Amino acid sequence: MDVEQKGDGATQEKRAVDTGDEAAAAKLWAVYISEAEKYDKGLVESWKSDMQGMLIFAGLFSASLTAFLIESYKTLNVDSGDATVQLLARISQQLEGSARGSTLPIPSPALFIPTTASVVCNALWFISLGLSLSCALIATLLDQWARDFLHRSEIRSAPLIRARIFSYLYYGLKRFNMHTVVEIIPLLLHASLFFFFSGLVAFLIPVNLIMTTIAALILLLVVVTYSVLTLLPLRYFDCPYRTPLSGGVWRLFHSYPSIWAQSTSRSTLSDDTMIEAMARRAVEDSAERTIRDGRALVWTVKSLSDDSELEPFVEGIPDVLWGLSVPNYSGPAGWGSGGPQYGQRYSYADHIRELVNNPDVRLCDRIENHLQSCDTGLLSVETRKRRLIASYKALWAIATLFHPNQFPTQPLLDFSQWKRFFKMEEDSDVLHYSVSAQALLQWNSVSAAEPRSLECLDYLAKCRIDIEQGHELDKRPIILILKEVLWDDYYVQRLNQSNLTVGLISAIETEINEIRCNTRFNYLERAARLDSEPYQWRETLELVLLPSFKVFKDEQALGYTLFRIVRDQIQNLNTENCVWIDTIIGDLYCSYTPDGPTAIPAGIIQYLNERTEINPPFWFNCYGRLLSNFPTTLSVPSSDRLFVTEDQLLTALWRLTSSSHPPGFDRSAIYFSVLEELANLGVSAISISVTVLVKNKLYDSLAWGATDENWLSRFNHTLLPTKTAVAAQPDSVVTDQDNNISSAQSIVWNRIYEGMIALLAEFTALCGSDPFPYKAVETLHHIGRNLWPTLVHEVHQIQLAQAIGKLFKSPHGVEVLPSVAGLDIFTPYYVGERQVFTAWLTSHSARSIIKATFSAYAETLPRDSSDPESASLLPRLQQIIERFDSLHPDIEPALSTAGSFAIYFLRSNIDIMPNTEEIEHEDSGGSS
Repeated sequence: MDVEQKGDGATQEKRAVDTGDEAAAAKLWAVYISEAEKYDKGLVESWKSDMQGMLIFAGLFSASLTAFLIESYKTLNVDSGDATVQLLARISQQLEGSARGSTLPIPSPALFIPTTASVVCNALWFISLGLSLSCALIATLLDQWARDFLHRSEIRSAPLIRARIFSYLYYGLKRFNMHTVVEIIPLLLHASLFFFFSGLVAFLIPVNLIMTTIAALILLLVVVTYSVLTLLPLRYFDCPYRTPLSGGVWRLFHSYPSIWAQSTSRSTLSDDTMIEAMARRAVEDSAERTIRDGRALVWTVKSLSDDSELEPFVEGIPDVLWGLSVPNYSGPAGWGSGGPQYGQRYSYADHIRELVNNPDVRLCDRIENHLQSCDTGLLSVETRKRRLIASYKALWAIATLFHPNQFPTQPLLDFSQWKRFFKMEEDSDVLHYSVSAQALLQWNSVSAAEPRSLECLDYLAKCRIDIEQGHELDKRPIILILKEVLWDDYYVQRLNQSNLTVGLISAIETEINEIRCNTRFNYLERAARLDSEPYQWRETLELVLLPSFKVFKDEQALGYTLFRIVRDQIQNLNTENCVWIDTIIGDLYCSYTPDGPTAIPAGIIQYLNERTEINPPFWFNCYGRLLSNFPTTLSVPSSDRLFVTEDQLLTALWRLTSSSHPPGFDRSAIYFSVLEELANLGVSAISISVTVLVKNKLYDSLAWGATDENWLSRFNHTLLPTKTAVAAQPDSVVTDQDNNISSAQSIVWNRIYEGMIALLAEFTALCGSDPFPYKAVETLHHIGRNLWPTLVHEVHQIQLAQAIGKLFKSPHGVEVLPSVAGLDIFTPYYVGERQVFTAWLTSHSARSIIKATFSAYAETLPRDSSDPESASLLPRLQQIIERFDSLHPDIEPALSTAGSFAIYFLRSNIDIMPNTEEIEHEDSGGSS
């Protein structure tokens, strides 16, 4: 009993789980129902309509055939008329014999045998009638079966039950080959027709030879035509003609591969049915498919009569031409490559070009009319916005197909005559799309006219020479070219009103050179006014390339433009959706800054000061140009600087020099020029930090520019301190194969590290005095990071120790000392047992001062701080103090007790630090 109950419980539990699983799959089966219902209903409805046509034809044919049978079946029996004629002839013969007195014997009746033609004719026609009536019967039954199929598939409403009923009934159709039955019905009717024509020939044989010949020819024609219609779709899958025998012949050929291989050059034996072979042939890549696709798209656009029908087509154009590209991207150079990314698609490029260039379609004109329909006031706000965005996106995508990289001389449209594009959109959402579309279409029009522009420039250069030689010139060629090149007729009017002069030639040349530059310039300026990046702005920037001829650069126009951009975006510069402004500002500044030393525009200065985090690409592209122009900018008198003060200029320079410069960047001469200009300015908190950073950059330039040939001049560079502990001459130049560093380079680097220690000591001392340097902690971090000295002269060690002690006694010691303790130079005294870096503090005097200072500072730190930085600082200080003793056990006993020295140092009102010269003299005497 218990076992039975357990079994019942398990069964119920399984049923509950199954019920839950089935309910969860209801949505999946609902999708199956929707697809199966459309397929099955379409299939059954097509059967029903075919059967109705079969019934009508079978009825009419049977009636016609019956009329012929009424006449033909009589030939199978004795004709009573013929028998009467024979009897009368016999009576006549007997009467004639009686008159002569003779008697004639009475012949026996002749045996009747129907003719062969009569038997064949009637046999064929009766078979034809039987097949026709059978066809009508099966068609009637099939119509009933189809209605019954639809009824049984809809007897339940639950999705899961309906889905399984659909599946059960459909696979029942396939199991019992109902598709074959449907194909047999017209085959029976066709066979009936062939039997009729054959019987007609047999019927006419005893009647008339000519009529027999005509009927035979008709039968032959029907047989040949029927055979052709049967075999034609087996070779040409797009053939609309077929007969019920086509499927059977296909299967026959499918069963005998050798036959099929001889009948066609391309094997399709892997296809089960003709439908599958047709579907495969329709989608396989070929020149014929490309032509078909083009014709289909042309017909589609022609058939779209109103804007509501055209809109879905326009919305689909951007996705067809642009999207996630495949790894084997093969677009023009510079448009992106390598790996899946958003890029241009090329499958439908030729088709869209055909739609644009086809005079019967003129897709761009259709889209222009589509845009103009948005200004009628008949559309709702949402519909109008959707239509505008779709049109601008489509035009942008189409314009990429006619980019000069692909079609240098083929313009997309005459942009100057498209008035709708000069209308400024009011909706900010639409502006994001219109700005990019307008820029790309303008660029296309200008680039298409470039050959004529270059031709005009060459002709103008010749005209300049002719004018200087005093020759008279024909203005008509220039006027014709300018009408094609320039949108404005200003210079054409001037040429019509006056003679051609050198000044007018220069003005025309400048105007031609400005056109393409201004297209990109205007796009960047308009894009920067938006609250977020415009549509496909990165791709648009890559497509709107700089012109091949002279770039027009105007310092004043660039300055005002940059100032307006930064002023308008000042509130959004540090938000995530305005990171793209970095690229716009960098592109404008780098592309349109006049050549040679130029004062940096106020907009760039303001941008450097306001932007909290600048993207690395901006520094990579603009670092060299900004640095080269800073000496000129610093030399400009304060009264002549517009919209920028000296402090703003120096803070921008601090931002530049505190950033990482591009790899391989060597601008030593520029750094020296900046240093000279800084020396001419007054001492201030900002100038102190900037000067230190510039010197640090100079050290970097010396280090990375060192080679085996110039190492000695770098070793003795005037920037480096005169006191050094690094040997000047290497025994031999040996290259480290692992790091690719020669011994000469290593010596120079050690010398430069020594100089950077001296610079660090100098800045640390300045942090302990007034004025307190600008962003002292950040500056200290920049000049002290990645600093790993090995040999440092004792003078610089003591200077650094004195500076740290002075900093501890200053009001800003609490702010800066944590950063000092965290410098990389103290890593050898903090890494524990693992000795990786060289312990470079060889001076016991310097160690004593630093040890006393750190000990005193550690006494001021709380022992139970909740701040993570403070909690980690105390163990670091304690470990550094302990490592001083373990790595350098030669400290004098009077200074070994760091605590007592620190207390004395803290309570002292005088500077107890020894003089550097005295320590140096003492050390030289052997005290160290």
